[in-house]
Amino acid sequence: MIQGTNILTPETVEIIRTVVAWLAGIGIVVDLTPGIKLQPVRWILRQLGNLLLSDAKAELKQVNERLDALQKDLEDHKVDSWRCEILDFSNSCINHRRHTKEEFDHIIDTCDRYGKYIDEHNLRNGQIDIAEGYIKEIYEECMKQNDFIAEPVEEGSDKK
Repeated sequence: MIQGTNILTPETVEIIRTVVAWLAGIGIVVDLTPGIKLQPVRWILRQLGNLLLSDAKAELKQVNERLDALQKDLEDHKVDSWRCEILDFSNSCINHRRHTKEEFDHIIDTCDRYGKYIDEHNLRNGQIDIAEGYIKEIYEECMKQNDFIAEPVEEGSDKK
């Protein structure tokens, strides 16, 4: 190479610009022609987009994985909460604590939601089946005798 010689002369740059413009024009025509399946412009733009968005796609994948894990944890917590609520209510009935009709209606609805979840996920839980049966027996007895308490008893109250 001769020192001080510039390979990219103004004429060379103009030729390169002309060739790129022609290639772009031909690519757009080929890309938009309905009978031709080749789509060079769209392919180039897709590749450019993939390069520019690769980091964002990786981060989005991580966010989705974390969101899936969080959703699973939330669902597990919800189901465990239903289970604890049913067992606690059953225990209070065993200890002869009286309840309102609304409390029974709520816990029976909770039993139904829990049972549906168990069925959908092919799980088993004998403790809840026994507790639910006991709660429904008490409920039926209260219904026959109209023996619900009129309002919930507040903690520390002398009412029973």
